[in-house]
Amino acid sequence: MRRILVPTLAICAATLYAGDAAPAVTEVFRDGTKDIKVMSDKDVPFPFKAPDGLASTELWFQGHDGAKWGAWQKHSQVFPKDTPVVWAPPEGRWQIYLRPIKSSGIAGADPSKEPEKVKPQREFIIDRSAPQVAVTFPGAKAKLRGGDKYTVTWTAADPYLLNAPITLKWSRDGSGTFEAVASGLANNGSFEWTVPRDMTQTGVLRIEAGDKAGNVGAAESTAILVDSIKPKGRVTGPSITAKADTALDLEVADTGPAGLTAARLWVSQDDGVSWTEGPAIEAPFKNVTWKAPADGKFRLYVIATDGAGNVSAAAQGKVGDVLTVDTAAPTVLLSAAIGISDSTAAAPTGRRDYKPGDRVQVVFTAKDTNLVQNSVSVLWQTDASKPWVELGKGLPVDQAFRFQIPADAPETKSARIKVTAADAAGNVGEVAAAESFTIQTDAGVITLE
Repeated sequence: MRRILVPTLAICAATLYAGDAAPAVTEVFRDGTKDIKVMSDKDVPFPFKAPDGLASTELWFQGHDGAKWGAWQKHSQVFPKDTPVVWAPPEGRWQIYLRPIKSSGIAGADPSKEPEKVKPQREFIIDRSAPQVAVTFPGAKAKLRGGDKYTVTWTAADPYLLNAPITLKWSRDGSGTFEAVASGLANNGSFEWTVPRDMTQTGVLRIEAGDKAGNVGAAESTAILVDSIKPKGRVTGPSITAKADTALDLEVADTGPAGLTAARLWVSQDDGVSWTEGPAIEAPFKNVTWKAPADGKFRLYVIATDGAGNVSAAAQGKVGDVLTVDTAAPTVLLSAAIGISDSTAAAPTGRRDYKPGDRVQVVFTAKDTNLVQNSVSVLWQTDASKPWVELGKGLPVDQAFRFQIPADAPETKSARIKVTAADAAGNVGEVAAAESFTIQTDAGVITLE
């Protein structure tokens, strides 16, 4: 069973049912050794058997103030023979005495003069006030989780409560039919209630208390929200990153009415065998920054909580989305110190001097766990003071690059080769030839000495 905090604990004003709407009295109140009727009737009749010669009847009554009986009082009306004696008493505890007056003038004891000679003929209690009821939990606008058990608490007070006076009722909108949750409960102030799974934002919980006079008092907690759906969340991107600190894009949603209140990232470094708590996700729950402890593959999972306390399923096993963290650039190596070799030679020739039109090749190796195919670029530079010029791009990572020394290549002794390769995280590795090669464009002139 759970108790939750709600934004406001509001107690609705009690709705009272009393007076003419009350059922006929059937209950009695026990006072010491006496059983005293408790009723809410407006008019109380006192049928009697008239003695011979009766001319009229006087109605006398006295009230109890909680400590003692008051003085006898005479009803303003004298009831002629054969006229029913009926009185509309106010609320309180009463005793009555019917004084007979015969046609000869002889009469019974006068309570105002000889009270010691008067014996009360009937005692009863008039109670037209409904019990006072208040709901103390849940309060108005409480957010409850459908299917969970909560402790409903209340107070109900009335001097003449029934022995089991409490009824709990529930309505999804308060305007329709209330369904009984429990009835005939003792007034012990609490009841364990399993909330229905039907979702609502306008639920009404009513607590009624009945007394022995048939009066019913009620109090309601309104606008109760019930949410039975767990929120969900996931990491939508990226799937690979070159940074240890990564801004993750999220999709966190609650299809129930309670609304999201919290979310947290959970991380697994061993493909779901174990999970550890990551950073909290702040509203509006669209992104979060997470720092990876090292390169590798990580499973990422979002656990969200809504206002009713529903929580996403726990992170267990191979759930969530996989993120690859790769902060290392690809390793690129050249097979020749000068970066190129004859493309037509069966074996390295050690040649370092080339001319326009020569067919050459750049032999390289590129290694990376997440290497991207066709990510190689080959560049050259004819002089250290000049920019690198692209000879080919989008090249396969597992094939030598072959090209012809351009016809417009300048005469130089410092031509160099560079190769770059990229991985899926966006890291770019490169290698530049350790040594330069020569391009000769002029045969020159031999001068005899």
